[in-house]
Amino acid sequence: MSLKSALISFCIPFFVVNYVSAGVVLEEVADVDSSNQAGWWVPLALYGDEAYFAYNSVGSIGSKHKVKVAKRSSTGTWVSGFLKNADGSIWEHSDDNGHDQPTIAVDGDGDIHVFADHHNDGWRYFRSSSATDVSDLLKRSDIVNSTGIYTYPVATTAPNGDIYLIVRDTNGSDIGKGQLFHWNNNTNVWTRLGTFASQTNTRVYPDDVVVDNNGDVHIIWEWSYGHPRADRHYGSYLKYEPDTGLFKTANGSTVSAPVNLSTPNIFYQGLEIGESFTSADVGKGIQSAKLALGSTGRPSVVYRFRTDDASSGGRDYEVFRIRWNGTNWVDKTNLYNIQDTIAALGHTIVGDRVRAYFVSNDKQLHVAEKIGGGDWNTYTLSSDKAIERVNVKVKNSDEDVVYATAPTSISASSGKLYALFVENDLTDIPVPVIPTTYEAEDLYWTNTATVSVISDGSASEGEYLMLQDNGVNDWVELTLPNVEVGTYTVKYSYKTHSIRGIAQTRYEGTDFAVAVDQYDAGVNWPIATLGTINVTTAGDKLLRFTVTGQNPSSSGFKISIDKIMLE
Repeated sequence: MSLKSALISFCIPFFVVNYVSAGVVLEEVADVDSSNQAGWWVPLALYGDEAYFAYNSVGSIGSKHKVKVAKRSSTGTWVSGFLKNADGSIWEHSDDNGHDQPTIAVDGDGDIHVFADHHNDGWRYFRSSSATDVSDLLKRSDIVNSTGIYTYPVATTAPNGDIYLIVRDTNGSDIGKGQLFHWNNNTNVWTRLGTFASQTNTRVYPDDVVVDNNGDVHIIWEWSYGHPRADRHYGSYLKYEPDTGLFKTANGSTVSAPVNLSTPNIFYQGLEIGESFTSADVGKGIQSAKLALGSTGRPSVVYRFRTDDASSGGRDYEVFRIRWNGTNWVDKTNLYNIQDTIAALGHTIVGDRVRAYFVSNDKQLHVAEKIGGGDWNTYTLSSDKAIERVNVKVKNSDEDVVYATAPTSISASSGKLYALFVENDLTDIPVPVIPTTYEAEDLYWTNTATVSVISDGSASEGEYLMLQDNGVNDWVELTLPNVEVGTYTVKYSYKTHSIRGIAQTRYEGTDFAVAVDQYDAGVNWPIATLGTINVTTAGDKLLRFTVTGQNPSSSGFKISIDKIMLE
């Protein structure tokens, strides 16, 4: 076997195809490393009828990963290849969840550009040796401003085949400026167009960049105070006109670049009452956003915003959409607030069809859709793949292509990457059932061992229930009040720990097939899916959690229950 053959994996034809509905097809792309997760990156690119998925694959040791690009042809054939050093050896890097993932763009000639593992680093830039070839993606040094210290590169391809890139640069006295770069597809040269945003003692968080049919570049970003934070503020928008070299606000006013927090008319989401720009990750704020353009080139933004003045919950963000109508930012709509959400979003507009893609805390992939002047409807595209992060692009056929990664669906260190192809008509997908959530600590219970209510800021509503560790066969039984007739999927969240036992759950006297090992060397808040129940008569129902054993590495038998969900 040749070296080239050894470094490329082929799947002809693709072996896993899942028809979610008549309008949605799901394909399994590859296994991924658990580090393949972020909210800001753009790991998906389209070129004609081809789709390119960039991802972190498992590395040589558990703390590292190798980056691959998988290409899907118009016939459904997949081929993939690794990023390589300039000498042709496979490139590898240490894991850094939430930061070190790849961004990809394909220029008008079909050359593939990848930016990988940027978290306060110099350029890590790779480009294909020939058009559409994923087998020889080599590290390059022919990109300007090599002295920059870069984080969060976000790239897009213009209609003329050029590429635009926004990125945060902390080099110099300005610790967090937003930079704009340009790849000229005719000359094959990178240039720095300038700093688009800068403010003393703040950091820019690039969210998205989109180029319209006129070639104008639309940019959105957020600001954090002082240092990098999970909670950001001041959702901002700016347009760059390559023909004039000018930056403009949504209302067409020319502004001097870089803009700052005092620049008029740049916010689509300003500071709300009760929101503090200088607070430490507590209260109201933005965490991620995506941009789409209407048929007239007007911007529309989907973003996650925390509405609780006091919350510090890592996923306590709701999904909103707002649009520019030519005069003002209008139609701010709360699209999802049923449960917490996970960082990444997708946003597409085709004609009068507007879509917002998001992932709920139980790792289900959803899309909210609005057609013309109609109402918003929400559909579940995937409920059983443990998806955590997404990115979305529109194909020429008006089909949305969704990059959906489930980074820990196999184990704590690996998972799956999926591709979804979502057509225009979603009406045959059942409208999701609104989950009924019970806080365990609020329920009536009976027990054979000590049961305690534990305060924890990371728990739902700040508390969870603990069955203390007297041993195997101890149990706590909770009463779920007023359960209506219907078929439900039963889930519950819990806190992992090194002193946890294995919990078997029983509904109305019948055990679920799944027993949950709550042991973990670290602290996490997973959601366990137990199974399905069929409620034929409404009323109170009993859910019993029994200790059946312990993981060999556990030093206890404690069982935790945070909240219970019927979906």
